[in-house]
Amino acid sequence: MKEVIEAIDSWLAAGEADIALATVINTWGSAPRKVGGKMAFTAGGRLIAGSVSGGCVEGAVISAGDEVLATGRPQLLHFGVADETAWGVGLGCGGTIDVIVECLDRDIYAATRDPILANGSVTAVTVIGGPDGLVGRKLAVSGDVVRGSIDPQLDMTVVELAGQTRQARWRKWPASWVTARS
Repeated sequence: MKEVIEAIDSWLAAGEADIALATVINTWGSAPRKVGGKMAFTAGGRLIAGSVSGGCVEGAVISAGDEVLATGRPQLLHFGVADETAWGVGLGCGGTIDVIVECLDRDIYAATRDPILANGSVTAVTVIGGPDGLVGRKLAVSGDVVRGSIDPQLDMTVVELAGQTRQARWRKWPASWVTARS
């Protein structure tokens, strides 16, 4: 994760406007990366840091990322050996992976960057399913700092759970994903 953060910092300092972030959100069987694995990249994969599959599906993820950067709408991708596209993109490891590809949210990034680098407590939530208006919304909580919004009622729940997480001293929790129900 440190490699991805350092790359994003460098790209932002150089004036890169459009950065996509891909995150492994689910795995089954033999998967090349664990849940939470991240890859950041710019349009067309000109600049890349991190990995979601050790090279197996990165090309397909970058293609989806180009569309995400153009539209601003996140995409959920599924790759597996039963999926004919898995062999075409190189995922022959016998497992499946789900990846969310989204535009880097600079406000959320700013709120999570330092706590992640310091192995501190941070809770980050992204809605990956539910009503279209909620999909892709994000919320980050670190100490008393709250950035983003999912929904006022859900925001309060996340802030409360983040407080419980800090009190329990859970330090490693790569990220959270929720499916919102209408």
